[in-house]
Amino acid sequence: MTTRIARAAGMAATAAFTVFSAVPDADAQTTTGIDADPLDEIVVTATRRGKPLLEVAASVTVQNVGELRAKGFNYGTDEFRGVPGVFFRRGEGDGEEFPFISIRGVTGNHGNDTFLALIDGIPFVGPDEEVLLYEVPYPVVDTIEIVRGPVSTLYGRGAIAGAVNYRTRPLREDRAELSVSAGSEDFFRAQGHVERGFDGGAGLMLSAVYENFEGWRDNSRRELLSVFAKGVLPIGDRGNLTGWVTYYDRAAEVPSVIPTLGDGTVVDVVGGNESFLGYLPAENDNEGLIAAARYEYTVFESLNVQFTGQARSFDSDVALNFYDFFEFDPTNSIMGVNGFASENEAVVFFGEALVNWNTGRHAIVAGISGERATLDEADRWSGEIDPFFSGDCGFRFYAILVDYSTGQVTNDTPGNSCFVRNQLRTVADTTNTFHGAFIQDEIQLGEHLELTIGLRYDRFERDVDFDVVGTQPVEQRATGDADAFSPKASLAYDYGGGIVYTSYGRGFNSNFGPVFQWEPDRYARNEEPTTIDSFEIGWKGRSGDGLIEWETAIFYLEQEDRRIFVPNPDPGGPPTLATTGQAYSSRGLEGSLRFRPAERTTAIVNYTYLDPEWDDLIIAGSFGAPDQDFSGATPQGVPENIVYVEVAQQFTDWLTARLTYEWYDDYFVDLSNSVSAGGHDLLGVSASIDIPGNDSLSFDISVTNLLDEDYYFFFAGSRTMATNVTPGVPRLARATLHWRF
Repeated sequence: MTTRIARAAGMAATAAFTVFSAVPDADAQTTTGIDADPLDEIVVTATRRGKPLLEVAASVTVQNVGELRAKGFNYGTDEFRGVPGVFFRRGEGDGEEFPFISIRGVTGNHGNDTFLALIDGIPFVGPDEEVLLYEVPYPVVDTIEIVRGPVSTLYGRGAIAGAVNYRTRPLREDRAELSVSAGSEDFFRAQGHVERGFDGGAGLMLSAVYENFEGWRDNSRRELLSVFAKGVLPIGDRGNLTGWVTYYDRAAEVPSVIPTLGDGTVVDVVGGNESFLGYLPAENDNEGLIAAARYEYTVFESLNVQFTGQARSFDSDVALNFYDFFEFDPTNSIMGVNGFASENEAVVFFGEALVNWNTGRHAIVAGISGERATLDEADRWSGEIDPFFSGDCGFRFYAILVDYSTGQVTNDTPGNSCFVRNQLRTVADTTNTFHGAFIQDEIQLGEHLELTIGLRYDRFERDVDFDVVGTQPVEQRATGDADAFSPKASLAYDYGGGIVYTSYGRGFNSNFGPVFQWEPDRYARNEEPTTIDSFEIGWKGRSGDGLIEWETAIFYLEQEDRRIFVPNPDPGGPPTLATTGQAYSSRGLEGSLRFRPAERTTAIVNYTYLDPEWDDLIIAGSFGAPDQDFSGATPQGVPENIVYVEVAQQFTDWLTARLTYEWYDDYFVDLSNSVSAGGHDLLGVSASIDIPGNDSLSFDISVTNLLDEDYYFFFAGSRTMATNVTPGVPRLARATLHWRF
C-alpha cells in the first residue's frame, strides 16, 4: 500500500497546489456557535425532492460529518450515534469492519442487509447483497441522511428498514483549507481541500486525505488514503453536469474477539481487552475507485429530467478469524477460530433516468433504473479439517485452537497432517442484475393537507458459475430470480408550526445473501424476497420562536419470509435448506427534543423504545432432534431503551463546548433469550475554538469515553448461550487544527 499512497499523494499534492495558487482567500468561517436549525435542513432521501426536514412525512436524521469529527466520532458506525431508533454492535474489528446495525429493531439475515446505503442517492450495495461500511469513502462525505422506515418505493431492494444516504461534499464557494488531526494511540489525519468557482456557474473541488491509526488493540492498525475530485459544468441555459471521482485505498488489521462462558461472563485472557487471540494474518485490505455523473436538464419551469450513472470497482484481500464456539474448552483455556481468506474483485454499474414534474396540485417523481454487479471470488481456508468427517481429524472444520492464557496457536504444529494452510475451497464468478421502475405523486389536497402515493416494481436475477467447490474442480451453475412490488402512502397535515403525519410503506430485500450460500452441493434454495410492511404516525414541529423543536414517531412493522437455514429433511438433497416463511414484528417509539434553556445553550434529548418479537420461528431439528420453537422470543442484539443527551454551551464568540451522554439498555444475546447483557453508558466532551483575532485558524478537541468505561458487544454463535464479545473503544483523545486560506 505504501507505493500506492506515495504515488496518489504526489498526484493529489500537485493538483492541489495548482488550484491553491488560483484560489482567493475564503470568507471567514467560524466553527463555533449553536445557531443551526435542524428542521430547516433541506433533505432529499425520503422523498427524492429537496424539502425542509420539517415538511417531510418521514423520520429522518441528518448527521454532519464535520460535527461528528469535532465530537471525536471518527469511526464508521459513529454516524448512528444519537439517531433515534438505531442501535449498532461492532463485531470482529474495531470500527467499520463488521458491525451489526439494527434500525427499529430489525435484524439481518446476513451482515447489514436490512438497510440501504446510498452515495448521493445511488445504491451502494455489494454483490453479496449487504452494506460493507468499510467501502464507504467517509473522507469525501459531507452529510449523512438516515431515514427510518422502508423506502424501497424510491430505491428498490435493500431499503427494507431504512436508508442511509452518504452525501459527498457540495461546491459552496471559493475556499481552501488544510486540517491536521492527532490523538491517542498514534492517531494522525491530514486533509487538504480546495474549491474554485469559475464564470458561468462552473466549479471544481479537489480533496485528499491521509489517515493512520495504530489502534488501541493488538493487530488493529488502520491506514487509508482518499483522493476526491468533483466538478460542476453548466451546459447551455438549461443543463447542468455534475461529476465526481474518488480513489480509496484502505488497509486495516482485524483484531480478535474474546470468548465468554454460556451465561455471558467474559473470560479472562492474556493481555486483557487489548490482546489478539487468533491466527495471523488477520487483515482487510481494500482498494477502490468510484466515479459518478449526473446530468440535469430543465425542460421547462415545472419539468426537470435527470440522468445518473455510477461505476465502481473494488479489489479486496481479506484474511479473517471466525470464532468457532464448538472448540471452546475453558477447562484447558482453549478457544477456536476458523481461518478464512478471500481475494475478490467487485465491479458495479448503475444507471437511472428520473423525471420531476410539478403540475397543478401534483408533484410527481418517476424513474427507471438498472444495476449490474459482478464478483470474481476465490476463498481459502486454514485450520484442522476432517474432509470426510470420519473422525480421523476430530470432526473439525478448519479449526485453529488458541490457548487464550498464552495467546499461542496449539495445533499448527509440524507433523499435524490434519492442519492445512490457505486451502482453496471455493472459486466462483457471480453476476447480479436489477431493474426497477417507480412513480410517486405528492398531491396537495388542500391548503394544509398533502397525500403521497407511490409504487415500484423490481426484477432481480443472480447467476453463479462455480469452478471449485469443497476443494474439488467443478463446472456448476446456480441461478435464481424473483421480483417485488413496493407500495407507499402517507397523509400529512401542516398546521403552520409543524406537521402531523401517518404513513405506510413496504421494503424488500432480494434474500440472495452471500455467494457461498448458493453452492449446489451444500444448499437447497427457494428464492423469495423478504418484505417489511411498516406503519408510522409522526409529529414534528417547533414553538417559542424556535426555542423548542421536537420530532416523535410511533411505528409498527411486520417482516415476512426471512431467510433461515435448517437441516434439509430431504436425505437425497444438499445437507442445508434455505427456508423462508418466518415472521417477525417490531413496534416502538422514537422521540427527539431540541431546546434552548439559555441564549447560548442548546440541549438535545433523544429517546428510543424498541419491542421486536419473533412471531413465527420454528427451526427443524437435525439427526432426530426435536424441532425448536422460538416463536415469541425477542430477537438478538436489540436493546429495549436507548437515551442520547447532548448539551452545547457557547461560552464566548470563540469557544463552544459540548457534553454527550449515551445510555444503552441490555439486550438478549442468544435466540432462546436465556442471556441478557451488553448495556453500557458513555460520556464524551469536546470543544471548538476560533483563535481570537485570527479568522483563518480554529481548533477542535475531544475526549470520547471520558470515564474510560469497560464495555462489550455480545454475540452468540449458539442459539442457547452467549459465545463471544468484542470490547468497546476506551477513552480516546483527539485534536484538530483547521487552517483556512
